[in-house]
Amino acid sequence: DKRELEGVREEFGAAVIKATAGKADKREVEAAVQEVTAVLQRGLAGKADWKEVEGRMEPSEQAQRRVEEVLAMVRAELDRKLDVQRGGEMEEGMLARVEECMTQMSVSRRDLRLKADIKDVNVLLDSKADVDEVNRALLDINAQLNLKASATEVATSLQEQAALCKALASEFCLGRWIWKSLKTKTGGVVPWNIQTANSDPGNLVWEKDKGYIACLTPGLYEVQFGFFSRRRPVVKLHVNTEPVLTVANCSTAVTYHAGGRLLSSGRYTNSNITGLTHVDFIALPAKARVSITYQGDEDAEAFLGLRKL
Repeated sequence: DKRELEGVREEFGAAVIKATAGKADKREVEAAVQEVTAVLQRGLAGKADWKEVEGRMEPSEQAQRRVEEVLAMVRAELDRKLDVQRGGEMEEGMLARVEECMTQMSVSRRDLRLKADIKDVNVLLDSKADVDEVNRALLDINAQLNLKASATEVATSLQEQAALCKALASEFCLGRWIWKSLKTKTGGVVPWNIQTANSDPGNLVWEKDKGYIACLTPGLYEVQFGFFSRRRPVVKLHVNTEPVLTVANCSTAVTYHAGGRLLSSGRYTNSNITGLTHVDFIALPAKARVSITYQGDEDAEAFLGLRKL
């Protein structure tokens, strides 16, 4: 039947195109399908009798052979492309493997350049100390260690040194201040302008231009002061604003020539060489304020010293 043959032709053409889509040459396949279609159409035109069918069988067989040749060509082309594709994948894999090997070789070559060769190792080994030298060095170290003090001796020595330092610190708790401004405060109180020494500022508290020195720790103190002026001054020592002693004259055992001066004595030019000096001992309470009042010439200078006993 003509319809059945056309259905067979369409299924054949669709199957060939589906099998070769994207893999073989589509133009060749489509040409073969069109050729088979044309032959079948010519053979199926109208109602054909048996003779006509037999007469047209030969061209149909030729077309079938042609289709088989085209299919064989398509299969060969597909096989060739498949081999090329597999070969490309293999080639890419080989190239990646070769690049990896080259990278590893470069790393190994760099590492080898950093390694020492046998000559360097031999030189280093020759410069090393042998067993006898090491033993002699250990013996020397042990002999030197035997000469050192033990940990107990060191601890005892440190304790003794701490006690000695404490005693010395208490003995050398002293301070010294100077009056150079030539001016007194209200009531003749001497302001101490400069601090020249203070080994215990936590106890002997001084503030610039203040009229007193604060002694925070109670106890016995040695006080020293001296005033240098043209005429003999009158000096009073105060503790917490209360006068505790007054000095106006020098000791009779020594004759002082008050007002003696040198006209060129360098740094101390035109200053008094001798003055009224005094050393005494006072027992101070906690947080005592030591101050001095002065009566005398205006161009005088003075110093004050305190030492904790």
